[in-house]
Formats: sequence, C-alpha cells, structure tokens
Amino acid sequence: MVAFALAFVPVGPALAAESAVAAATEEVAPVSDLAAVLDPLMDDALFRRSPAAVHVVNVRTGEEVYSRSADQALLPASTMKVITTAAALRTLGSSYTFNTDLLHTGELGDDGTLTGDLYVRGGGDPTLVLERLWKLVQELRLEGVRKIAGDVVFDDDAFDVNAGIPGWDKALDVANGPAYYPPLGALSLNYNTVAIYVGPGAELGAPARVELETPSGVIEIDNQATTGSANGRRWLELDREIDGVKTRFSLTGVVPAGSDTQRYYRSVGDPTAYFTGAFAALCKEQGVKVTGHFIDGSTPDDAVLLVRQESASLGVILQTVDKHSNNFMAEMVLKAMGAEQIGAPGTTEKGVQVVRDYLEGLGLDLTEATIVNGSGLTRIGGIRPELLTAVMVDMHDDRAVGPEFRSALSIGGADGTLRSRFRDEDQLGRVRGKTGSLNGVHCLTGFVDANDGDVYAFAFLVNDIRGPLSKARQLHDRFVEALLEYGGSLELASLEDESSEDTGE
Repeated sequence: MVAFALAFVPVGPALAAESAVAAATEEVAPVSDLAAVLDPLMDDALFRRSPAAVHVVNVRTGEEVYSRSADQALLPASTMKVITTAAALRTLGSSYTFNTDLLHTGELGDDGTLTGDLYVRGGGDPTLVLERLWKLVQELRLEGVRKIAGDVVFDDDAFDVNAGIPGWDKALDVANGPAYYPPLGALSLNYNTVAIYVGPGAELGAPARVELETPSGVIEIDNQATTGSANGRRWLELDREIDGVKTRFSLTGVVPAGSDTQRYYRSVGDPTAYFTGAFAALCKEQGVKVTGHFIDGSTPDDAVLLVRQESASLGVILQTVDKHSNNFMAEMVLKAMGAEQIGAPGTTEKGVQVVRDYLEGLGLDLTEATIVNGSGLTRIGGIRPELLTAVMVDMHDDRAVGPEFRSALSIGGADGTLRSRFRDEDQLGRVRGKTGSLNGVHCLTGFVDANDGDVYAFAFLVNDIRGPLSKARQLHDRFVEALLEYGGSLELASLEDESSEDTGE
C-alpha cells in the first residue's frame, strides 16, 4: 500500500530514536480531514502543467467532502461509459434484450420449401457473434426450412447507417480501422471486426498462412507476407481498403518459421454486408438452399415471425461495456436508447438527447457539458466531474437498477481494467470503478468503501498530460488509497519520493 506524508522534517539520530519509540506506543492519528491528505496530491508538479478536476461525495449523505476545480469541464474519455450505462438502465431497464428476427412471407411447404422471401431483421444486438449466427441459421433449419424459393432480405432499419463512432476523426484510424473504432449498424456481427489469423507457411520462403475466422464473401486478403528463418524477427503490415461493400486487407511482412499463429483484429467497412456474407456462407454450410438473391430491404408488416434470437439482458451486457471498456457496445446501447425513447431509427444524436434528459432529471446544469457519443472516444468538448459523481450517487441509491450498475464496474484487484490495481489484502473488493484513457488523458471514477464505514463516489479527470500517463495513474491510485483510509489511520511517508516513480505502465 502507498503511504502519504502530511509533513516531512529531517531529524537527528536521538530524536529519530525517540520518535520511533513513540510511534510504537501510540496509535497513528486518524484521517479525518481529506483536504489535508489530498491537497498535497493536487499540488504535484503534474497538475501545474495539466488541468485536473476532482470531486468526492459521501453517498449516504450526499455531502460534498472534497472538491478541486470540480466546475471545470474536461474530456472524460471512457469514464463517459458510466453515464451511458446509468441512462440505459434507467430508460431501458436491466432486463432489456436485443432481438434478431427471421420472418417470412409466402408459405412453408411440407417439403421444406419456403415459397416467399425470408427477412433477417436486425435489432442492434451488440453481442451477436459467429457462434450465435450459426445457431440462428440452425434454428431456421430446425423449423423445417430447406429451400428458400425467393430472396433473403436484410433489414437494418432499426438504426441509422454511420461510418464510425461520431466525434472521432483520427485520420489513421479512419484509414486502418482498428478494432476500437468500428462502424455501427442494426445488423452487426463480431463487433463489426474481422479476426485475421497469420502463421508461418510450410517451408522457408513460402507464403505465410492466412485465414479468416468468419466466412464472408465481402472480406478479401492480398497476402504478400512470407515465411522467414526461425530465428528471425516477426514483422507485419496490414493495410485496409474499403471498396463499396467489400473490405480488402493487404498483408506484407515476414513470419518466422515454427512461430505461433497470431490474430490481428480490424474493423470492416460495411456491417450489413459483412453480416449478409456470413449468413449466406452459413446457409450453404447447413444445407439451406437459396434460389433468389441476398439483398437489403425492409420487412413488410404482414411478414410472419419464424425465429427470434434474444441477446443476454442489458444488465449482463453492460458488464462488458464497463469492465472491458467496449466502445462498440456502448455506442450500440446509446442508439437503442434513442430508438426506444424517441423513435426509430436509433441514432447517436437521439441517444445523446436521452442521456442529457436523464442528467437534467437529476437537476444537473448541462450548460458547459458537451456529449457527442456514448463511449467517450472523442476529443470534442467535455464534462464536469460533478456529473459523474451525481450519476454514481443516483445509481447507488436506486434499488431497481443500482445493483446492476455496481456489478458492471471493474472491481479493484479482481477484474476488468482495475484487475491489477488496489490488490493489497485490505483493499480487495473495496474499489469499483471505471477507467478512461486517451493520449494525454487519464481519468478514473467510481465507489470506495472507506474505513469510516461510508461509501464515497469520486471522479478524477486529468487532461493534456505531457509524457507518460503512468504518473497520472500513480496519483489516481494514491488518491483512491487515501479515500480507502478515510476515517481510519494513515501511515506517514514521503509523498515526493513515491510520486517520482515511473512504472512505465
């Protein structure tokens, strides 16, 4: 555990010995004044160069117990997800599910022929992966469908079509499509990313072995990578090009002979086309023949439901959103809020309005708040830390959805993005929170079960950090450790010595 100093005075040997005896016979003074402990942290050199905003509230009483520049709006990064999570639980409910439906027109004959069209209607399920799509096609087959004498129509009308997460326009990400920046759509698969497996070929100089995890005719790979010597260095470059509904990847580099197969994730260009290609491949694999075409379209009102696949409940889904900071899922949940509360199609703008309505319902002033998406992946605008602590207090007191909110947060020393932090024996399980990081931005918000028996909600935002983020993280950790000790005792040590460490994390 890290300890803090309120004062550090050099002493001589005799006085030092006397102090040691006194320390052995007297209890360390209780920490009852947070400002006395936290103000030295806020005076760290980091904050003379980087703006920081801090707010701490006693959850039981609602009393503000510490504040430092709390009226300053800063980028929250992924701590924004806790606001999205709270608004979703309040508006959609913890039992809300996303549906993917198979419907049909015409008649299904005893011979397994559907004389009509099959409609695949997306509901924006952010958790639909290849295994569940396989199960959806199998359920179609188990309903007796062996042949579709018509078209298969893919309906993604529930959400608008968006090229990516609004508020993020980093040119390199737009071009290369990293997994954390996928497109969004009502028919989405595998978080709209493709997994490319790359391993060595059979012999030296042979092409590297490249395979796709998900079958889809709209993903193409130009493999120019080769197999190098076993003691050589592995290096690969993976470039992406979007051409209409197709996504092409160009792979160059060298894979050492005998080395392990590795996966590389990239986002696709067109979610609906990716879903369609995988669905078509699975129909062929499972013996469902289609005589017509695979096309985009809308589901008619008279279509008959044949198969419905439900996602896990929202309360379960949000654990992945917060614990693992999944941008794609946060944005899909945001669009679902917009669709359910304002009307289809679900859009980011509608979802943001629902979030703002929720915050205003808590009596918060949003004059300086700029909310552009649900994940926090943006460098536009910002929010005050008071908004985060107000949401924390609201969720803690909500008996209907508060438990789901709390369970979605990472547990210090146990799981999620806090699994390697707050791991001392007397800290385990006492911190639940959400991290947020971008280049130059490091934030943390959450709950702390303090030594005085109360729970404290806190938000600590730092922007414009020069150099490694590890310094801000160390200060975040010491800040939380001081809250843990609040009302208990705090060992005295040199704050300056501790704050100068750099772990490189």
